[in-house]
Amino acid sequence: MVLLKRGLALFAGIFILLNNAYSIFIQENTSPEAMFKKASATQSDPSLGLNLTKQALQYAIHQGNRVIIVKCLNLESQYYGELKKYDSAKVCAHEALSQAEIYHLDSLKGKSWYTLGMISFSNNNLQQSIVEYNKALVAYKESHQTAGVGTSYLGIGISEQGLTNYSSSIGHYLQAADIFQNLGDEMYLAYTFNSIADCFNELSKYGETLEYNKKALFIRRKLKDEQGISQSLNNIGFLYYKLQKADSAIYYLSRSLEIIKNDKDSSGFVLTLQDIGAAYKIKGEFKKAEKYSLRAQNIASNYGMEKELAGGNADLAEIYTGQKDYAKALQHVNTAIDTARKLNLTELLLKAYTIKYTIYKKTGDYKNAVVYGDKRAQLNDSLFTISANRAITEMATKYKTAQTEKDRDAYKVRSQLQQKIVSQQTKYIVVLSIAAVLLAALFVIAYNNFRKKNKANKRIQTLMQDLHHRVKNNLQILSGLFTMQIDNLSDENTKNALRENEARLTSMNLIHNKLYLDNTTTKIEMNDYLTKLLNHIKDSFGGYKQNEINLRIEVSNIMLEADKAVAIGLIANELTTNAFKYAFNGQVHGEIHLALQLVEKSKILLTLGDNGVGLKAENKDKAPSFGLKLVNLMARQLNSTLVVNNNNGVFYQMEISI
Repeated sequence: MVLLKRGLALFAGIFILLNNAYSIFIQENTSPEAMFKKASATQSDPSLGLNLTKQALQYAIHQGNRVIIVKCLNLESQYYGELKKYDSAKVCAHEALSQAEIYHLDSLKGKSWYTLGMISFSNNNLQQSIVEYNKALVAYKESHQTAGVGTSYLGIGISEQGLTNYSSSIGHYLQAADIFQNLGDEMYLAYTFNSIADCFNELSKYGETLEYNKKALFIRRKLKDEQGISQSLNNIGFLYYKLQKADSAIYYLSRSLEIIKNDKDSSGFVLTLQDIGAAYKIKGEFKKAEKYSLRAQNIASNYGMEKELAGGNADLAEIYTGQKDYAKALQHVNTAIDTARKLNLTELLLKAYTIKYTIYKKTGDYKNAVVYGDKRAQLNDSLFTISANRAITEMATKYKTAQTEKDRDAYKVRSQLQQKIVSQQTKYIVVLSIAAVLLAALFVIAYNNFRKKNKANKRIQTLMQDLHHRVKNNLQILSGLFTMQIDNLSDENTKNALRENEARLTSMNLIHNKLYLDNTTTKIEMNDYLTKLLNHIKDSFGGYKQNEINLRIEVSNIMLEADKAVAIGLIANELTTNAFKYAFNGQVHGEIHLALQLVEKSKILLTLGDNGVGLKAENKDKAPSFGLKLVNLMARQLNSTLVVNNNNGVFYQMEISI
C-alpha cells in the first residue's frame, strides 16, 4: 500500500513537470503574431477562428503585446458578428477602441469603428452604421490607410442605399470605386459598380444602370468570377425586360442561366426563369412563357419559396389571360392573392387585383370588374400613404441622429472654448459674449424665416398633390366609362370615336398620375410615359393589329414640363391611332416607329412613322379630321410645325424647343 502511494505521488510529480515544461515550450516557441495570423486565415470557419483568436489574445496579454491585443479584439468582434452574436461583437469592438486609446494606437481605431458600423448595419440600424462608418473613414484617413478609406466609403454607400438615399449613395460609391481602381482591387471595384447600377435602377436612370452593369460584367469576366458574371448578365437581362426589350432580355437572362446550369435546379434559378417567362410574355409567345414559368414554380415549390411561388402564380395568370384560358387564369390569380395577403406582399396584391380586373373585363363580368377596380384603387392609395409615412419616419430618424451628433460636437467645442476663455483677458470675454448674442439673434431670425417658408411650401405641395389626385381620378372615371360604353356598342364608327377620346384621356391621365405619385417634381420622364401610352393604344385596338403590328420606341433620357409632355402625348396619340386605323389595311405585318431625341442643348426632335400603305392621293385634298386639327393645334402650342413625308408609309417630324 505504501509502495502504491509512493508510485502515485511520483506519477503526479512527473505529470506536473511535463505540463509546465510544455507550457513554457509553447510560450517560447509560439508568438502572438503567428497565432493571430493563423486565426485571421480561418475565415471560412468563424467558430474555429474565434477560438484561435481567443488563444492569441491570451498570449498577447501574457507577453504585453499591445498591438496584437487590439488586433485580436477587433478580429474577435468580426467573428462574433459572422456568428450573429452582435452583443458580444459590440463589446469586443468597444474594448478594442478603449485599448487603442490607452496605448495611443490610432492606426487601429479605423478597424474598430468599421466593425461597429457592420454590426449596426446587420441590426438594421442604418443611421447609426453611417455615423460609425464615417468615424472609421476619419481614422483611416488620419493613418493613411487607403484601402480602409475605400471600404468605409463603400459601407456608407450601402447604408445610404438601404435608406433609399440613392443620390448620396452613388456619390460615396463613386469615391470608393476611384480608390479601388487606383489600388487595382478589381473584385471590390466590380461589386461597387454593381451597387451603383442598382441605385441608378431605383432612380429610373436606365442608361446609367446599363453602363455600370456592363462595367461590372467586364471586370468579372476578366476575373473569371462565374457567379459574378451570372449576376451581371441577370441584372442586364432584367433591365431590358423592364424596358420592354424582350429579345435582349431573353438573350442576357439565358446566358446567365447557362453559366449556373451545373447547379441543376437550384433556388437561384427561380427569378431568372420567371424573368425569361415574363420576356416571352411581352413577345406574345405564351407557350414558351408558360414553359419557363412552370419550371420556376416547380423549383420554388421544392425549396418552399412562398414569395416566389406567389409571384409565379401572378405571372401564370397573365399568361393564361393572354391565351384566353380565363378559368386557369382565375385559379392562379386567386392563389397569388391568398399568398400575398398571408405574407403581406402589398405590391404583388395590387398586381393580382389588376389581373383579376382585366380577366373580368375581358369576360364581360362588369360587376366583378368594378369590384376589383375599386380594390385596386384603394390599395394604390394605401401604398401611397404607407410610402409617405415611411419617408416621414426616416426624416425624423435622420433629424434625431444629426441632432445627437450636433449636441456632442457642441459640448466638445464649449469645453475647448472654456479652457481658452480662462486664459484670456476680460475684454475678449465681452467680445465673445456680444458675438454669441448676435449669432443667437441671427439664428432665431433665420430659423423663423425657414419655418415660415417651409410651412408655405408644404401647403403648396399639399394643394398641388390634391389637385393632381382629383384630376387623375376624374380622368380615370371618364376613361372607364368610355371603355365600358365601347364594349356595349355595335356601331364601329361610334366605337372608334369613343376609343379615340378614351385614348386622349389616357394620354393626359398618365401625366397627372405621375405628378400625383411624385410631388417632388413638375417634370415628366418621357421614355416611360410614351412607352406606356403607345402600348395602351395598341391594346385598345385588339385583333390582328395588336399581335402583328410592332412598336419600336426610341426615346432619350428626356424630362419635360407637364404642359409640353401633354402636348407631345396628344400628338403621339393622334398619329399612332391614325396609323393603327389606316396604315396597314391588307398588310400582315407592320411597324410603327416613334423617336424623341435631343438634337441640340435646348431642342428635341419628335419623329413618328409607319411602313404602311401611305396617304392616298384622294385624301390629301380633303379637309383635315378633328384629330389632325388637334395635332396642328398642339404643334402651334409648342411653337413648331408638323412636317409630313409620304414615302414608303407616312413619316411625321417636328422640332420642339425646350
